[in-house]
Amino acid sequence: MSDHASKPGRYFIAAFLLIFGVLLADQASKWFVLETMLREKSTGPDFWTWFKTSAPLPYFVDQIEKYKTVTFNGWLNFTMVWNRGVSFGMFDSDNPKMPVMFMCLSLFVAMGLFIWMAIARGRLLLVALPLVIGGALGNVCDRMRFGAVADFIDVHVGDRHWPTFNVADACICIGAGFLIIHALLDNHQKKTP
Repeated sequence: MSDHASKPGRYFIAAFLLIFGVLLADQASKWFVLETMLREKSTGPDFWTWFKTSAPLPYFVDQIEKYKTVTFNGWLNFTMVWNRGVSFGMFDSDNPKMPVMFMCLSLFVAMGLFIWMAIARGRLLLVALPLVIGGALGNVCDRMRFGAVADFIDVHVGDRHWPTFNVADACICIGAGFLIIHALLDNHQKKTP
């Protein structure tokens, strides 16, 4: 049976669980890295307490000296960066209205993708869409709680650093890549008799 012959909504529950898994992995990784690895004094809260915390960003910025950088090898560090922009720090701004705008935009896009996911037939789509939705919701959680997104993965070659990112950003990129692959395969199948 081809990918497109499956009934719409057939894998919806699995796709929904993948959204939840991405959201949980993103939030758990942020808590683990920020509160157990990067905090100078490892006195951070447990996960549930951290997840319920709603502290404005200035609190964390004032406490920035409590965070350190952990170097793993010549190309990967974990370091604390508060991102007020979108993925990879684009459109970073101190304007207090920007987090609300980005939150609304993310929720609007996630809602559209969720509707698409509900009627999607392709299995690749039902992996790609939840990755993007879960990643977007992970970053929305940070914006709601802190007014900025917690980024910590620093990949570099020598002194050239890729913009710092997190698990949600990685899932969004992987999901977007799968969407491109799906579109290319779909286009190829339509051209092939």
